[in-house]
Amino acid sequence: MNVAITFDDGYKEQLSIAKWLASRGIKATFFVIVGLREYMGRALLTPSDLRYIRSLGHEIGSHTMTHIDMVNTDAELIRRELVESKRMLEDMLNESITSFAYPFGPHTAVAAQIAREIYKVVRGTYIGPATGYRIFDEHCCVLAYNLRLSNIYEIFRLKKLDTSILYFHLPNLAKLDIILQALRVLRPRYLTLTELYDKIK
Repeated sequence: MNVAITFDDGYKEQLSIAKWLASRGIKATFFVIVGLREYMGRALLTPSDLRYIRSLGHEIGSHTMTHIDMVNTDAELIRRELVESKRMLEDMLNESITSFAYPFGPHTAVAAQIAREIYKVVRGTYIGPATGYRIFDEHCCVLAYNLRLSNIYEIFRLKKLDTSILYFHLPNLAKLDIILQALRVLRPRYLTLTELYDKIK
């Protein structure tokens, strides 16, 4: 199974997660808030952190400038946040940024249209069986599932698929290790989100 592991927000603690994953040959995608130094009382990754994470083989994607609500924000501000965060990341990393994840998850059709004009890969979120574990939503954005210890039994449903996208915010390494150990039953091939998208689009 092709599996993309993604992390949202870009908390400083994700630096150690990126190193830990790389030491195990696992690539992931980190969606970062570009315009803030901290969020929810936690420090965010710095430009040098992002360059280091990228050097490990992981993908860096945008999570907007300021973690805006993409349901209740007007189209002009959404576009500005998406364009500016892409530009800043490209300046930091000296490469094209192709992926984006919605803050909070929910979004409107207008927000989806804007995001897909700017980014090659746009990722939303979903909650388990209610969606049938589909990979694309009605706006052609890919969907990720939040796998946790409390719902780890869902792995047996994911086993029926050939592709899975997972998202996390700030798991500790011990919990993440348990989840990855459980994922072995899927015989996962870990890809960045853009790599996975190129296989399924």
